[in-house]
Amino acid sequence: MASQGNLNRGTERSFDAAWTRMFGNGPVLPRANRWLVLSLAIASLLGAGVAMAAWEVNDSKTQSKLDSKLGNKGTVTGQLDDINTKLSVSKRQNDDTPTMVAEPTGDEKLDKIKPGATVMSMENLCVKGADTQLAKHQLELCQEMAKTELAKYRFSMRMFDRSKENYDRLKQIQTRRRQLAANDYANLQYNTNELLALTALMDNDRDRYQTYMAAYDARILHIQNTQVALTRNALKGGGGSSLSGLLSGAASSF
Repeated sequence: MASQGNLNRGTERSFDAAWTRMFGNGPVLPRANRWLVLSLAIASLLGAGVAMAAWEVNDSKTQSKLDSKLGNKGTVTGQLDDINTKLSVSKRQNDDTPTMVAEPTGDEKLDKIKPGATVMSMENLCVKGADTQLAKHQLELCQEMAKTELAKYRFSMRMFDRSKENYDRLKQIQTRRRQLAANDYANLQYNTNELLALTALMDNDRDRYQTYMAAYDARILHIQNTQVALTRNALKGGGGSSLSGLLSGAASSF
């Protein structure tokens, strides 16, 4: 019996020491209830262990279901790998920039300033006629025609040079695109934006060119119609040969 009592007291002292280490103060309980407290503590520890095991089982089942449905995507690492795969920069074969149409050379090459090899002054191109009102107007119209045709030619040559500049920019952008690594997602988007910006600029250049060419053509046609009208009026002797009258009449028709 004495040994049994010593065992009980040793157990109680061990429980008191464990309680103090965990909570800071020893349990203040009636001596008669110490065995009851010890039993409750042991039951609580066992219950916590069972709950932990149950949680681990449930978590394992949940992860198993995710893996079965999503494969490796059920984990954070798997999802990141999936995103990286979708965003991976893949290189295409034969992705070289197409060659631009070669610029004419030799006799086919055009001068940027002069439309032809023979250069004539405005006085020789539009010769002054008789000292009459009709002759003066015809001289003015001839000069306007020559200036408009020259301006149209030179504007076309400037746009031709602009197309070469745009092509060089396209080659640079596509060269940088081919140098991207498999994970250069941000640089790929930036490069795409560069291509879109260049495309918009080229569209704008084309629209400006077509609009101005149409304006040049309309001006040339108007000058030609005015020349014909002045000559017709002079031959018929009616309608007058006043250039201001013809211009005001043409303007009122719009």
